[in-house]
Amino acid sequence: MQFRYISTVLFERTTIALLLLAVSTTFAQSGTETEPTDTSGEIQLLIEEAIGLGVPLYNAGQAEACLSIYRVALRALLLLAPEQIDGEAVERALSAAAEESPTRGAWTLRYMLDELLQTGSTTYMTADNLFRIDFNTVEDAKWYPVNDNVMGGISRGNFSLTENRTGEFLGQLSMQNNGGFSSIRTSIDNGRLAGSAGVDLRVRGDGREYTLLAAPSNMRGSWQQKFIAPEQWQTIRIPFATMELSVRGMKRPFAPSITGKDIGMLGFLIADKQTRPFRMEIDWIQSYTNEVGSAQ
Repeated sequence: MQFRYISTVLFERTTIALLLLAVSTTFAQSGTETEPTDTSGEIQLLIEEAIGLGVPLYNAGQAEACLSIYRVALRALLLLAPEQIDGEAVERALSAAAEESPTRGAWTLRYMLDELLQTGSTTYMTADNLFRIDFNTVEDAKWYPVNDNVMGGISRGNFSLTENRTGEFLGQLSMQNNGGFSSIRTSIDNGRLAGSAGVDLRVRGDGREYTLLAAPSNMRGSWQQKFIAPEQWQTIRIPFATMELSVRGMKRPFAPSITGKDIGMLGFLIADKQTRPFRMEIDWIQSYTNEVGSAQ
C-alpha cells in the first residue's frame, strides 16, 4: 500500500511537469516572434506543487520519495524556462543531491526550490524564513579578513568570489612571531538568525581543520566549532548549542551557549599549525530550525 502511494505521487508529479511543459510549448508556438513568452506563473505553480507534495512525504519518513519529486520538478524547470532560472545553480544542486543521502539530498533540492521562488518574486520568503548566503549578491561578498597580524604575526588569508559563484577562503599560515591563524568574517543583521538552531555549510577544501565562528556584534571573543573541509562537496551541520566560547584563544567552558538571535557575525578560521597554503570553497550557508530528519 505504501509503495503504491509513493508510485502514485511520483506519477502525479511527473504528469504535472509534463502538462506544464506542454502548456508552455503551446503558448510559445501560438505567440508572436517579437513577444517573449512569460512562464513565471507556470514556474511558481510547479515549484509550489512540488513542495506541497514533497513536504508531507518527507515528514512521513519518505525522504527518497520527496527527493524524487524535487528532482523531477527541477529537471522540468530546466526544460520549461532555461532563460528565467539559474540553470548552473540548479545543475549544481542536482549533482550535490545525487551524492548525498536521501534526507540530506531532499534538503539540498528544497533549498534550491526555495531560492528559485525567492528569485522570481520580490515578496516571497521561504516557508521556514531561513537565512541563507549563496554568494549571488553583493551583500554575500562582504567578507573581511582578520589575521594574526593584529598580534604581530605574518599569516596571510583572504576571501574572494570564484567564477562558479562560490566563496573562497585561501591563504597561508606562518608560525613566526607567535602567529598561526587566519580568518574571514561577515556581519549579520541583528535578529536575522533568530529562531535558528544552527547552520548547514556546503563546503569543500583541502582536508584540513577549519572553525566556524559566531558572535554578537562588536564582541572580541566568538563561539567556535571545528570541522574538516573535505576534498569533495559535503554539507556539514553545526548546531549553535555545540559551539564553545573562545576569547583570545582561551576556552570559556562555563559560558552559556550562543543563540541565533544574538548573532551579528559569522566567520571561518584556520589555525591548525600547518604552513602549507590552505583553501576552502563555500557553496552556501543556510540556517535550520530542526534536527536532520524532522519536518521540512
